[in-house]
Amino acid sequence: MTDAPWTPNTTRNLCDKIYEKRKQGAQEIENIVKDLNSSGDKEKILELVEYIIANFSTSPNGNHRKGGLIALAAVAIGLGPDVIQLLQKLILNVSKCFTDQDARVRYYACESMYNITKVARVKTLEYFNEIFDGLVKLSTDPDVQVRNGAQLLDRLLKDIVTESDTFSLEEFLPCLKERIHVTNLNPNARQLLLGWIQVLDSVPNIDLLAVLPEFLDGLFAMLSEKKKDIRRTAENTLGEFLREIEESKEAVNYGAIVKILIPRCTSTDVLTRLTALTWLHVLVVTGKDELLAHIHSMVGAILPSVASESNEIRERAIKADASLLQLIQVGSKDKVDLSTLIQTISVQLKSDLIDTRLAALRWVGVLHQIYPQDIDVYLDTLFTTLLKMLSDTSEPVVTLSLEIMARIASNHEYFMKIMHSLIELFNNDANMLETRSSSALRQLSLYIAPEKIYLALSEIMETAEFDPNFSSLMIQTLNLILLTSSEFREMRKNLKDLNNPDNRSLFIALYRSWCHNPASTFSLCLMAQAYEHAYALVTKFAEMEITVNFLVEIDKLIQLIESPIFTSLRLQLLEPKKYPYLYKCMYGLLMLLPQSDAFVMLKTRLNSVSTLGQLYQILQSAEATADVTTTVDFAALLTHFEEVQKKHSSFRDKQQHRNAKSYSKQ
Repeated sequence: MTDAPWTPNTTRNLCDKIYEKRKQGAQEIENIVKDLNSSGDKEKILELVEYIIANFSTSPNGNHRKGGLIALAAVAIGLGPDVIQLLQKLILNVSKCFTDQDARVRYYACESMYNITKVARVKTLEYFNEIFDGLVKLSTDPDVQVRNGAQLLDRLLKDIVTESDTFSLEEFLPCLKERIHVTNLNPNARQLLLGWIQVLDSVPNIDLLAVLPEFLDGLFAMLSEKKKDIRRTAENTLGEFLREIEESKEAVNYGAIVKILIPRCTSTDVLTRLTALTWLHVLVVTGKDELLAHIHSMVGAILPSVASESNEIRERAIKADASLLQLIQVGSKDKVDLSTLIQTISVQLKSDLIDTRLAALRWVGVLHQIYPQDIDVYLDTLFTTLLKMLSDTSEPVVTLSLEIMARIASNHEYFMKIMHSLIELFNNDANMLETRSSSALRQLSLYIAPEKIYLALSEIMETAEFDPNFSSLMIQTLNLILLTSSEFREMRKNLKDLNNPDNRSLFIALYRSWCHNPASTFSLCLMAQAYEHAYALVTKFAEMEITVNFLVEIDKLIQLIESPIFTSLRLQLLEPKKYPYLYKCMYGLLMLLPQSDAFVMLKTRLNSVSTLGQLYQILQSAEATADVTTTVDFAALLTHFEEVQKKHSSFRDKQQHRNAKSYSKQ
């Protein structure tokens, strides 16, 4: 402490425990510096500063360090505007004390830096990063007074930056990035960073939006902060940036921002997820074509959320998805990476979430509409996935899958794939045949002519080798759908006119496969008003083995005859001369049936028209009259019916033989 550039009394005052004494010592140093500066003795001022640093601010004695910090601030005050010459030395040495083990020293370091900054003002910005680094540390200080001191310094710096036009965002950005991406950052430090981001964003000559991707992820991380005030501040800050993006006429780095948002869209934190989805929606609306190159990643991020249990998340995801669908329909097609987009959608089609699968299906439909040629090379992959979805547990998913496939089926190759796949699906899953066949075929008939569907199915059922039991059940199902579904009304009407070549071809094609099920074959003839041939079938039924299943099917047919579908047939019973074979058919069925409820029902219907005695005379007089005049080769069809039924009979015999052998072994 020898050779001090001031009196011993000044030294004692600087090191005194009492604040007023230290303040008096600082005042004495300020006066010394003023005198030296006015006389232009810069060298002695430098020596004085070096003396303070060596003997006070770096002293092992806490009181000496406090005195040294006050002395350095006094030097700055004494120099006034000329402090610039020693500013670096003053700032660096004071900032070293920000991490002092003594809380009071840290507090005086804040106070000293405040006074130096107040004097240097805008010149301090040259060392902004060093001061800011210290501020971040001080904001997390366990001592309340130190944190309060840091807040005063923080406010002063913000005022200076706001008033200045020399702040270097480029130099500060690495410091901000380093701090904001620290995962375990103290909440107070987070609040400090948020405050600075807001301040910098408010300065007109600082374009923070241009460098937003550098710290955006850090802002999103703060949305899941435990402290409510930090979450709220982060949300407000992000909201302000989003508003600026909506209003901005400057270039926005949409690609970089989207990459940050994508993982945030699947966050477990509700606020983070909501905010990310909101951002994606706004970006799509404002960025338009610039977003097309990233549409695949956005689809992958948004679709899982359309099935969220949270109403807010689900609604925002649906909104964002709708904006993407609109964008791809009006945007530049050449900017879309179709291959990657289809891969993404294919993944979403396999999601465990029903609404996500539905959303992905809608994307397939839109892409097929927009890229009818380009999508051809991907159809095999998509079609395989769509076919698997026909066995989906969700009825809406199956329905939409069928709709999409029906649109794709304009290509004959894929149309036949649908038909084969449907039959294979029903063959492998009897429950699917029972529960889904009607809705599937009715849905397809909205986009594909019912005649085309049934011709294809008939061809497959006639030519492919299936288990006879399945063939019979499949035809029974197809027949019931044809008889009862409103979508097939026009087809039923056409089948009544066999004089038309197209209708005749349709009837013959159906008949050949319908032979797998006698009752269905008979009902097809009734539908086509081919009553004479229907009667021929009845006589063949008498030669066949009458099984329980057959009788059950006939029971169902009689119930259908009583339904509105066969109203015209019931009215034709009033014209026995014109339709004699219709009567023979009905009475033939009556004779085949045991005296069951169906027998009573049919007998009652026939008795309400005519007595048997009266009918006999009518039938005799019209014995040679055919009901329908057509060029259909019914003899050949009857032969085909017999051949098919022989195969079914042979199959039943083999089954009975196997069952008997199995029983004997037991």
